[in-house]
Amino acid sequence: MPNKLLNKTNICPLVVFSVYMGLFSCISSTTFAEGNTPINPQPTPPPAYSRLPMTTWGSQMNDALLGNKKYEAPVWNLHNFLDLPDWLELNVDQRTRYEDMNNQFKASALGGDQQIALQTDLWLAAHLGKFTFATEFMDSRGIGGSYGPGNNLNNLNNNAIDTLDFVQAYVAWADKNVLSSHLGAEIKVGRQTLDLGSRRLIARPYYRNAYNSFTGIRLRVLDNAKWQLNSFFTLPVNRWPSAAGGINDSISQHVQQFDQEATRTFFSGGILEAYNLATTKVNAELYLYNLDEGDSFNNPTRKRRYFTPGLRFYIKPSKGNFDFQAEGMAQYGTVRATTTSTTDLRHEAYSSHLEAGYTLDMAWTPRFSMEYDYATGSKNKNGPSDERFDPLFGVSPVDFGPSGIFAPISRSNINSPSYRFSVSPRSDLLLSVQQRLVWLASSSDCWGAASCSGAQLNLNPSAKSGSYVGDLLGFTARYDFNSSWNLETGWYRLFKGQFAKTAQNAPSGGDVDYFYVQSLFRF
Repeated sequence: MPNKLLNKTNICPLVVFSVYMGLFSCISSTTFAEGNTPINPQPTPPPAYSRLPMTTWGSQMNDALLGNKKYEAPVWNLHNFLDLPDWLELNVDQRTRYEDMNNQFKASALGGDQQIALQTDLWLAAHLGKFTFATEFMDSRGIGGSYGPGNNLNNLNNNAIDTLDFVQAYVAWADKNVLSSHLGAEIKVGRQTLDLGSRRLIARPYYRNAYNSFTGIRLRVLDNAKWQLNSFFTLPVNRWPSAAGGINDSISQHVQQFDQEATRTFFSGGILEAYNLATTKVNAELYLYNLDEGDSFNNPTRKRRYFTPGLRFYIKPSKGNFDFQAEGMAQYGTVRATTTSTTDLRHEAYSSHLEAGYTLDMAWTPRFSMEYDYATGSKNKNGPSDERFDPLFGVSPVDFGPSGIFAPISRSNINSPSYRFSVSPRSDLLLSVQQRLVWLASSSDCWGAASCSGAQLNLNPSAKSGSYVGDLLGFTARYDFNSSWNLETGWYRLFKGQFAKTAQNAPSGGDVDYFYVQSLFRF
């Protein structure tokens, strides 16, 4: 494009002469010192990139309004190998993870568990002018699981298994400078993933094997370095098959069934992000989400009707500086105790995350942070109201360690301080350790998922169980061979506390060890 401009004959000679003289004076002043001695120019440092998540991320590499500024493109990529045109994107990602857990902490479960989680993803997008036609096809499988009570697979569900389905299929329009206003805008219509804010309430999972998708419309407007607004109106997509069962169940057999929208459930809202407030490094987010849930075909629900407002302030970690996060979330509305209940309970719940960290400006880039998470539980489980916080479509690994067959903590009924320490001895190696103590926010409520109605998941309090759940300690190590091949391993141990040992339906056995190793190829 620049060569075409220079070849035009209508360029004013005076402008060309002025630009030439300006460039000459700049070059001469920086390349020659006193006595006309040449100075060796300093090499341009390579760009600094954030580490790519250990998940299929091809569809998130390029931003229609900001461009690919955050992540390094895969060094082995099909686009270059096949010599595809610039307007066409093609990515294939494959992740394989082995997980092993030696004991149980979920209600009434027995023995250990293991799984090989396979996630294969194809991303294809065509950019035609300001329009993009995109599709993402994913295959998520879990094999080699252990068998528990009643000859059932212990962790059989469609969080791990969702074979051969469309995660995204949408049409988008984007303009980086709408009507010369210096504002960028993007509209997406169709099935898509959402990854917003801190990811505690809406996220594209990066550890779980199967993803959340939503069908609807999303509008995004931004002023590059100042603010960004995301608003959306969608139908959540139900993953099929959905019913967990025995070894002949359609999930365990990896039967393919296309996912479907929950036609009577609506999820909508907006989030406003503001950057560098008052010339500081402080960023802010203000959001409001609405979930209006109803039953659809073969999908009974608890009729959750929530408004979830929230506010977050944060400074990103950087060398030689303090960083912090402070986020508060509230929920108001109604919900039913079970999918078969006919009575609406008043729902009022709260959650918060506080974090303060410091990154040393020295070799290995050590960073230490203190964290605290709180989410309300119900004071009277069988009462006329429900105070148990619901994390909606968020992800737990952001704060609480790996999910997969493990997932010991969710953002519901917890009172939990933590610390985290990480070092990077080399640019391609990251080591971290985390320890988290967990109490129940309400000792009269269960420990487990967002609903206490599932006895197979949640531990219910007994007269002497108290509120101390336990101590979670974990170590992880990640090695990036290059931008196309990443390796990671980790070990976590849940030291069971009084509640985990003495709740009504607590499993037998001692503390729980969880180990995983995973490999991710990006092409």
